Amino acid sequence: MFKNLLRWIVPLIVLLIVITVIAIGSITYTHAAGVDSKHTTTEQVTPTPNVKPNIFWPGI
Repeated sequence: MFKNLLRWIVPLIVLLIVITVIAIGSITYTHAAGVDSKHTTTEQVTPTPNVKPNIFWPGI
């Protein structure tokens, strides 16, 4: 009787643990980069006028 009970209870307990971990993980999900919303802007450098694009590059 006890073995038969364990055959039903153990898979249900494991299933409940997996569902709980997935639910808690989705609720507490954060990005790896953090939650800081401060973004630093970098200054863009203008290209020098003597550099010209290669117009002979075969096509993309």
